[in-house]
Amino acid sequence: MTTKNQTSPNLCRLCSGNLSPQFKLAVLGKHQIQYYLCEQCHSLQTEPAYWLAEAYSKNLSNLDTGAVQRNWHNFYVIYILCHIFKLYNLLNLGGGDCLLCLSLRDYEINCYVQDEYASPTYSQGFTEPDFESPDLVLAFEVWEHLPNPSPDLNKFFYKSPKMLLVTTAIYTDQGSDWWYLTPESGQHIFFYSHKALESIALQRGYELNIIENFILFIRKDCVSPFKLSIFKRSLRGKLNRYLKYKIMRKPATGVWKDYLQQKALEKSDPKSP
Repeated sequence: MTTKNQTSPNLCRLCSGNLSPQFKLAVLGKHQIQYYLCEQCHSLQTEPAYWLAEAYSKNLSNLDTGAVQRNWHNFYVIYILCHIFKLYNLLNLGGGDCLLCLSLRDYEINCYVQDEYASPTYSQGFTEPDFESPDLVLAFEVWEHLPNPSPDLNKFFYKSPKMLLVTTAIYTDQGSDWWYLTPESGQHIFFYSHKALESIALQRGYELNIIENFILFIRKDCVSPFKLSIFKRSLRGKLNRYLKYKIMRKPATGVWKDYLQQKALEKSDPKSP
């Protein structure tokens, strides 16, 4: 085991509250890392993550055996959300290879993807949005990776999108055996409490909604209790199964449109993806 000699942090990286040590875990199997609880926002966080370059140098995708099913579930939720609230332009931040982006485009939802650390294998032609401001920003399993949430979160709220749809497991006083800590990967370094999420929403003029396993931020001038109620109902029981069935029977008309668009870009710019 190794421990880096450094001054222990005393302020939360999200709210600047005081920190109290909770437990230590072996990160990447060799770094003995201290985890802290913020006394103000009640979030859990590691000590400053000096091991991230090492953590991201290793491909751990073989452990993510639920990736395809999660992609399809997210697709259904986004599709329903967009049609209920009339959201047209989407930006998926931290989208990885982004099969999700292409899946949405197949059904004529104008989604683009951006990721600083991964190549969008499935969506190479859709990394530069054709809109000024997104209606909906997506961030699935991204926020727990942010080294400094206070400034890092600004890029997700940049240009004040109507909504943000986020997934990350919420910290509710779990112990050192919490599965979501995943110390073997070394990539999960910040864990938000419900209070922290409420503070993030309040500071930026959004309403926070926790729906199933999704965290939905709605800009306050876009809140519609009626539509939100319909959205919540659509994610449950028989209605959810019926909608999934109906959506999958729809023709993927966006495939041909995107093909023609990419061919046109190739002709106008041979260097384009």
